[in-house]
Amino acid sequence: MVLAGGSGTRLWPRSRSRLPKHLSPLAPDGRSLIRHAYDRATRLGGPVLVVTASDQADQVRSAIPELDSDRLLLEPAPRGTGPALAWAAWTARQIHPRAVMVSLHADHYMPDQEATTGALGGAAEWAANTELLITIGVQPTRPATGFGYVEAGEEVPRPRLLKDAPPLLRSRGFVEKPSAERAQQLISTGRHFWNTGLFAWKAELFLEELLLHAPEVAARVEDAVFSGAPGSAEFARAWGVIPSGAVDRLVLERSSKVAVLPAQVSWTDLGSFLDLYQSAIAAGEGDGSQNVLRGDALVIESERSYVDSGGGRMVVLLGVGDLAVVDTEEALMVCPLERVQEVSRVVAELRERGRSELL
Repeated sequence: MVLAGGSGTRLWPRSRSRLPKHLSPLAPDGRSLIRHAYDRATRLGGPVLVVTASDQADQVRSAIPELDSDRLLLEPAPRGTGPALAWAAWTARQIHPRAVMVSLHADHYMPDQEATTGALGGAAEWAANTELLITIGVQPTRPATGFGYVEAGEEVPRPRLLKDAPPLLRSRGFVEKPSAERAQQLISTGRHFWNTGLFAWKAELFLEELLLHAPEVAARVEDAVFSGAPGSAEFARAWGVIPSGAVDRLVLERSSKVAVLPAQVSWTDLGSFLDLYQSAIAAGEGDGSQNVLRGDALVIESERSYVDSGGGRMVVLLGVGDLAVVDTEEALMVCPLERVQEVSRVVAELRERGRSELL
């Protein structure tokens, strides 16, 4: 299943409510991230579900025209990844009573297809043969403050059926978006991995753990599932009273059945303009001065900058470096690359000032 929600506030003004991050052509090859995610899911085999907001339905259908309408789960209102995954689990169990779910995010970029498919398939194999909720972890390459971390402990005993599966480690807990100093401490232990938000588990087991650790959320999701057909007024009313919450907080941080599968994959959530810059450089798209240029842009004696010119005019950099410059029809944003994690502050300030037309 593919989670396709959110708007990517750290990518303003490129990512907005009307063209959110996962529907934007942000991948180095110019395709949308949701297209990448859907193709990633189809390589695993089995039915693919996509969960998104009702007001993004037409855009998702346009991005994935082959997606069957009954595989598109439209949330009447955002309730976080916990309820979204619960609804997907109910749907998966209706498709097959012993369904194993693999959950992907629509806004991640994972260019190594073979390694990614192997890691996701290995997680699914473990999930099918154990009573564990599995999260895929990636070895940190830098002390990123915009990512969550999961600590890994002892190795899970390997069932005989899984003699060729990758090692699985017990989870010792999660740390969400630490400070730079704390992130450096975490990666120095060698036991902490980036928590990618890529999950695998039996649908039935997930619903059981949600009922155990977040019973009100579980009950409300069940009420919504049986209230009426998705898209109906009855479903919208029932969905609207579900308490919001991320799956990490509702289940994973509370359950004793969580395990980490360390994976050697190239992964980024492309959550900031620095991520976009670095992924483009890794794909060989930088010029001789390590500038990455999108659209009509000219750089002179400038270096290590990311320029996204989509506002219908030329953007010129002269004698500068280490900048993110993003130009759209409605807004221009200029920021040091080292401070792009703070772009969400702009969104908060615009909301405070009532500038909804820019959001």
